[in-house]
Amino acid sequence: MIEIVRNPHIDFISKRKYGFMFSAVVITISLLLIFIKGPNFGIDFTGGALIQVRFEEPVNTAALRNSLARIGKENAQIQSLGAMKNEYIIRAAGEDPGGFANSVKEILAEDFPDNEKEFLREETVEPKIGKELLIKTIWAVVIALMLILIYVSFRFDYRFGTAAVIALFHDALFTIGVLVLTQREFSIVVVGAILTIIGYSINDSIVISDRIREKYTKMRRESYNVILNTGLNETLSRTILTVGTTLLAVIALLVFGGSVIADFAFTLLVGFIIGTYSSIFILANIVSVWEERFPKKRK
Repeated sequence: MIEIVRNPHIDFISKRKYGFMFSAVVITISLLLIFIKGPNFGIDFTGGALIQVRFEEPVNTAALRNSLARIGKENAQIQSLGAMKNEYIIRAAGEDPGGFANSVKEILAEDFPDNEKEFLREETVEPKIGKELLIKTIWAVVIALMLILIYVSFRFDYRFGTAAVIALFHDALFTIGVLVLTQREFSIVVVGAILTIIGYSINDSIVISDRIREKYTKMRRESYNVILNTGLNETLSRTILTVGTTLLAVIALLVFGGSVIADFAFTLLVGFIIGTYSSIFILANIVSVWEERFPKKRK
């Protein structure tokens, strides 16, 4: 295999307090953002109607707001997708699907007659369906984490299983915190991205855990922290190479994929970086602390 870092001897375990401190600060900020500011839920979860429009010439957000106020939609949310794109998402909760889209199209045609418009997307979801979808989404994530805990505990050790699930919670909360901070739309597509991140992160954790288990059988005379460091260092090149090639594809999606999948690609970009970080600095370090507090008898 290609070695990005030749024969690394990094003592990850001795630096665990820095990793724990950084993660604790970020997770605390993420939780505060989630509970105070809250995710920017899409109509998948809130119910309502959404229309995405691209103008040929620049349009002022205030002018759009005035147009919507004329048809009684002054409470509709207007999200700009970038001044250079002249692209906007207009959404309103609990609206009549067809009526909302038609009203918006008519008023935009009336107020901006000389500005060519392209309507890129129209979506509608009933409020009741949105709430049911949110509940099912939460259950899907919880069940996925429980199954991962069972699998990793059975495959390796209950300590690795527990540490892996903690790392996955860390990745999910970290990513959601960034989404709330940047006010990216939290839609069912983004939930799919978070589940993809969980799958990617657990795969990384399994590779590292497998190498640590292999070293455990060959280095019984060494301390547990030395074994953990050896496993992390021997998989470091593979970890960097994997995340590097994956991020290239995700960045291409973000740059060239268009606004429809921009939130999906952005979520993957953040999540893959955080997942790699947690696989190296969180998983093994949790196991290390566990071993120091409750040492496992060696056979």
